[in-house]
Amino acid sequence: MKKATQQSGFTLIELAIVLVIIGVLMGGFLLTLSSRIEQSRREATRAQLADIKAALLGFATRYQYLPCPTTPNGGGREQRAAGGCSVQHGFVPGRTLGLPGHYNRDGLLLDSWNNPIRYSISTANGNALVNAGQMRAVGLDALAPDLRICDRASTSGATCAGGAITVAQGLPFVLLSLGQDGSNFVGLINPNTDEGENAAEATAAANAAGENRAYSVAADRVFVLTTYRGDVAAGRFDDMLDWASPFVLYSRMIEAGRLP
Repeated sequence: MKKATQQSGFTLIELAIVLVIIGVLMGGFLLTLSSRIEQSRREATRAQLADIKAALLGFATRYQYLPCPTTPNGGGREQRAAGGCSVQHGFVPGRTLGLPGHYNRDGLLLDSWNNPIRYSISTANGNALVNAGQMRAVGLDALAPDLRICDRASTSGATCAGGAITVAQGLPFVLLSLGQDGSNFVGLINPNTDEGENAAEATAAANAAGENRAYSVAADRVFVLTTYRGDVAAGRFDDMLDWASPFVLYSRMIEAGRLP
């Protein structure tokens, strides 16, 4: 009689162990890849905000005023009203500034997560910052831009909360990217939390001819910049802000002969 041949191979338990090991390795790899992609997007958006800031300063030195924000119905161009802007809190007027990048159907300039970049302007001194020649007319001693950045949310809408650190104050404008979570946090968190302070206080009306969706925007003079927290359980904060010191704005305009 022929002897039965012995076949060697993996048992089900061994295969299960191998699959678990592969799953753990793949999970770690995907987590690392996801973190790298997120970091890359943050770096790209940080550079984008810096470019927008430079364009705003250049615009001011050329025209003697800062542009107004655009709206979902503004086609990416600044939206003005009698004596000032149609809105204080809106979006970067990318078409007015001639900025490259991705735009949605509403003409809004997008960040690395395809979310519109917010732009708020100070209305101090009777909208002097957005009217040609008015900064010179008011005078450097009297100009008082009033946007403020704190390290936590404020309920006053004008000053930092008690015990909070003032990151920057007296700002002429603030740029805001909502980060990875975009507008999705609205309705998920309390509007008085840190991200809510930046863009969950008001609504920019939808453009029926474009994206046909409403966007959340700020409604007061206080913004928040605090430690990055990517974990929802830790109270996510991934907003990115940029701004210009009023003294940088003034010095650029003085060098260009626009002030005093």
